[in-house]
Amino acid sequence: MINRHALASLPKRVLLLTAAASLAAVPGLALGGPAQARSLPAAELPPRPACLLGNGGYEMPGPLTGPGNQTTHVPGWRTTSADGVVELWGPGNADANGGVEVPADSGGQFAELNGTQASTLYQDVVTHPRTILVWRVAHRARGTAPEQMDVIRVRVGAPGATTAQVPLGRRTPDIADGGTEWGHHVGLYRVPRGQRITRIAVESVSSAGGPTYGNFVDSISVACTRPCPRKVRLQRRGCDILGVPLPQAPSVLPAGPAVIPRPAGGPLPRTGPMGS
Repeated sequence: MINRHALASLPKRVLLLTAAASLAAVPGLALGGPAQARSLPAAELPPRPACLLGNGGYEMPGPLTGPGNQTTHVPGWRTTSADGVVELWGPGNADANGGVEVPADSGGQFAELNGTQASTLYQDVVTHPRTILVWRVAHRARGTAPEQMDVIRVRVGAPGATTAQVPLGRRTPDIADGGTEWGHHVGLYRVPRGQRITRIAVESVSSAGGPTYGNFVDSISVACTRPCPRKVRLQRRGCDILGVPLPQAPSVLPAGPAVIPRPAGGPLPRTGPMGS
């Protein structure tokens, strides 16, 4: 079954961390964006903040209206599409979807992975080794029937070496959604030693309508915890199963549930690879 409320299974402590990742457009921080490229000489650019993903709601460029707005420049994002085109949708798109208006999950715009062809949208973010990265994505099929499922995967890892992630509450990395509602999915990834750049990618796996139709994505965000300090890690029950300090160390993280709960009927949540 589709887990549309995966966030409910996260501790309040981790949910607070996800709030730090802005879903709004971040012109000055979007990777490769014009504001970053032209505002300062390279030697004077300030260091990029860690664990910040830009334009996660696809509000730039914009504002746009209607379906099928094709562009080769979406601040923050790159595509594997051979023609370099990303397709964005805005309000007033009902005529292109059988008369059914598709509202954005957040803001006013969203992206279609199967634009001119099935593709992957990805972004590289600065990360600190041994932190826990929390990712979120909203996904919706373009078809309106519940059985018309579109499928994506979230891939995270070093650039060129990402691996498919298993969302919390699921047993496989395939994220399948159908019908007229947005599905909301969340997952955890442990940043390995030495990895200071981490790629976040959303990959089209299949679409009920074919390779140029479907897989809407929106509201993509990431947030990170701090690694467990050595002096806390050596204490008995100093950190939880993910290496995050427990509430008895309030100076490190805000108090909250001690561990991430075991999903009903399933194993403990999986994270990304330790050494990729």
